[in-house]
Amino acid sequence: MSNLMRTRLISWAAVLLSGVQPAAICRAQTFEAQKDEVSPEMEAAPENLPRYNIPWGSGGFNLSAGLRGVYVDNVYLTQTGARDDFILVPECDLAAFFPIGQSNTVVVDLGLAYYQYLKNTALNTGTPVINPNSELAFNMQVDDFRFRFSERFSYQTSPVYETGGEFFNVYNTGLFERYENRVGALGTWDLHDLVVSAGYYHENLWANTAQYDYIDHASELFSADAMLALSPRVKAGLETAGSINRFDNDVTSDAWRARVGPALRLDVSQFIKVRLGAGYERIQYDSSQASALGINSENTYYAYAGVDHVITRFFSQSLQVFHDNQLGYDAGNLAGTHVQYSLTWRPKELLSLSPHAAVSFYDESYGSGPPSLYHERFTYVLAGLTARYQLGQHWRTSLSWDYRLKDSDITAYGYTQNQVGLELTYQF
Repeated sequence: MSNLMRTRLISWAAVLLSGVQPAAICRAQTFEAQKDEVSPEMEAAPENLPRYNIPWGSGGFNLSAGLRGVYVDNVYLTQTGARDDFILVPECDLAAFFPIGQSNTVVVDLGLAYYQYLKNTALNTGTPVINPNSELAFNMQVDDFRFRFSERFSYQTSPVYETGGEFFNVYNTGLFERYENRVGALGTWDLHDLVVSAGYYHENLWANTAQYDYIDHASELFSADAMLALSPRVKAGLETAGSINRFDNDVTSDAWRARVGPALRLDVSQFIKVRLGAGYERIQYDSSQASALGINSENTYYAYAGVDHVITRFFSQSLQVFHDNQLGYDAGNLAGTHVQYSLTWRPKELLSLSPHAAVSFYDESYGSGPPSLYHERFTYVLAGLTARYQLGQHWRTSLSWDYRLKDSDITAYGYTQNQVGLELTYQF
């Protein structure tokens, strides 16, 4: 384990021992992700104070613990010879919020889980995972200015984690151990009709095994946008973002990226909200190795359109269509075009049903680089259904099914997987 990793774990232990109880937010976002127009830490902190079940001084915290049982029919993500398994996942989530003065707050979130494979015991790591977006944050407001300073850290082992915008193109494995850390700040100047934001984050991603150390890299992430209210229901503006990416073990993919374009937000009605945006993106490979291999820079684009619709108090739905360019790890760029749909239906007050479906068309390559370099085109499908039921004041349960399909032009790199899970959680 590296010295940096030990330092991170010691800092988290210090937070826990000091009596600040943290919680999990199950999303992972990177600079390149366009699932939302901005990642959660790029958004201003909510003005409404969160509600906590356990008060503590002027703040409070939530604590929940649960057990999840999962059946997976293809744990190693193989094209043939699939091996199934039952997995037990004890987990806990803690969340704390403490105001400091009139306008400042400290927020700490942490989620922990452990995966115990009953048949393929070689996948048991003996180490709990730290859920993505576990965070220590400080929100500060000075007149019309808001600032959010944060650090997010995670440790994950599953190769099929896609609850956020980042997609890792891994296959023929059941274990993908990786650490991710992001630290930085976002500033927002809110003049009511005009809102200007700018942010900077430093991000590290590194693998825990030599097999995947080609993903190890550091990124400097920059963003800025300005949105003007043209009417109570229409906001328009300009958004820009950039990154400098340096890989530890594969400098061929070293590059800087920049994008800029217009953005539009529409409140069509009280129940329908629309987000639109598109623009130019530049990917500049700048290592001598890339130049020697004949890898050229890319001029491309990003675009997104999203609609959130509250049909009734029992029905809501969301449709997202977008094209993005993420960092590639087998090659320099992972271009994707995505369609995602989700529906939430509450047939009873304590019961909710949430079907979802998504299809992505990926192209991982070095753009116009020579054909001898890695190039894979594949379609990725994710569909499923989740049912949640509140058993009482403290207990809740959920039942879920997820189907994954990767259809690649390289036959051995494709797979299908079904996953069924049952979870019981206690909220203190």
